Amino acid sequence: MYELLVLGSLLSRDMSGYKLCQVLGNALVPRRKISNGVMYPLLNKLAAAGDITFVTDTTNARGKKVAHLTATGRAHLHDMLVTPVTTDAKRESLYRFKFKGMATEPVAVQSQILNEYKEALLTDLQIYQQVYLHLKEKLATASMDRHASLDWSIRTLELQIAESETKIKWSNRQLQDLRLTDAHGGKPNYD
Repeated sequence: MYELLVLGSLLSRDMSGYKLCQVLGNALVPRRKISNGVMYPLLNKLAAAGDITFVTDTTNARGKKVAHLTATGRAHLHDMLVTPVTTDAKRESLYRFKFKGMATEPVAVQSQILNEYKEALLTDLQIYQQVYLHLKEKLATASMDRHASLDWSIRTLELQIAESETKIKWSNRQLQDLRLTDAHGGKPNYD
């Protein structure tokens, strides 16, 4: 999972291990700090596989080394982007990592990733709505000691439904933007 974000982040520019730790930590859901003990073995693994090389940062007077994405790394990134995401606790983070790394992919690949994400969200939404209706029925006949518990379960489902609906709207907007971009020869149309 971390390989996907590191390689995707290096598409835009070379970065130090420290900067990649920050990028990775900020991209995770929920946000957390990534230690050097996680990042540097990962960078060494990517370097050993030929996905990255370490080059001297010419803008830094101390000659700091930064990670640079290779052609092999671009191919590896592409393979990870087109690999389906499993339904597990890492799903949301994996899609966010894919979104960060898909800028150089063809519109068809970007659309595939967004459509897969949207389908997963629609499945979630359908399940949340079914459980919501079931709990609402149970609430009507619940004893006082179960009422508060059911009430908070319903409130939590309302949050999950709202999040899913918002993410679906976002996905639809991105897919529409991709269609407009594709229709205008690869240039976004913001009219």
